[in-house]
Amino acid sequence: MNRHTSTWIREAVNTEIEMSSRIRLARNIKGVPFTHVLEDDEDLEALGGLVAKMLPGYSLTSLGGLSVQDRALLVEKHLISPNFAKRGTRVFINGDEDISIMLGEEDHIRIQALGTNITLEALYDKAGAVDDTLEEKIEYAFDEQYGYLTACPTNIGTGMRASVMLHLPALAATNKIQRFHNNLTRFGFTLRGIYGEGSEPLGSVYQLSNQVTLGFEERVIINNLSELKNRLIEEERMARQHLMTLDTLDAVNRSLGILQHAYKLSLKEAAMHLSNVKLGLDLSYIELENFNFQEWFQLIQPAFVKERVNTEEYDSPGIAAESARAALMRELLGGK
Repeated sequence: MNRHTSTWIREAVNTEIEMSSRIRLARNIKGVPFTHVLEDDEDLEALGGLVAKMLPGYSLTSLGGLSVQDRALLVEKHLISPNFAKRGTRVFINGDEDISIMLGEEDHIRIQALGTNITLEALYDKAGAVDDTLEEKIEYAFDEQYGYLTACPTNIGTGMRASVMLHLPALAATNKIQRFHNNLTRFGFTLRGIYGEGSEPLGSVYQLSNQVTLGFEERVIINNLSELKNRLIEEERMARQHLMTLDTLDAVNRSLGILQHAYKLSLKEAAMHLSNVKLGLDLSYIELENFNFQEWFQLIQPAFVKERVNTEEYDSPGIAAESARAALMRELLGGK
């Protein structure tokens, strides 16, 4: 298993607000009960063997043979969902780790395409190509009136969830996020934390995604989401005008100093300070070379930090994670 960050996120170009995008397709096999009512694993085992033949360039990982730590790493890479980490069976991942196919999540098949500096339309084409390949040998559960049939009614129709990760510190600081969330919900969209449903925002990073899949074509959903994304980006830019103050300049440089010199950092602290540094770069308050907010934000997550703890020695195990996270930030930002 690759214990490093994925190629697509390591090579990410630093962007102002939009961090990354994802397309996820939910599919089920015709005539086979949904995952939560399957009495045995035979159908999913057969499905795994079939997918392996159809996608020879993908590596197969069986979650039954993985530790809790390894499963957590896959979640933090966004290659599997938190729910799948608890009860999933197999996942196929391509070489760049920007496409994954989960077998036995809430649905029999969930195809994901991820990327930075790539449009949702292009990601949909990548996920759709995998979907077309699988459909050559697999008969999906499909209804002429309702579309793709899924375990959760909210996914019936296209079975597609499109999402974008956005860094929105100004909207969060000016308490406008909740108002936007309420308005988005009325139109079938939502703002969530970085791991989707049930997760909390961290470091002013939010996931914007569609909630409605029935009654709309995929391209329409993508177009509507893109329009809302652009609206949020514009609102964030306008809100940042009110943050161009001495207080913000002070907060940015304090955060930079803490990340460069701290010897203990909790996840919440590190995310907040990293967010402030990112804002400072966007506002041209500071300059840093080789800054990669997307990758560094992933590297401070618990499982990635534990990887560092496992390869280094600490005198106080109770604070090992916080010490390792702080050491990582000092290393990345040239601190002492």
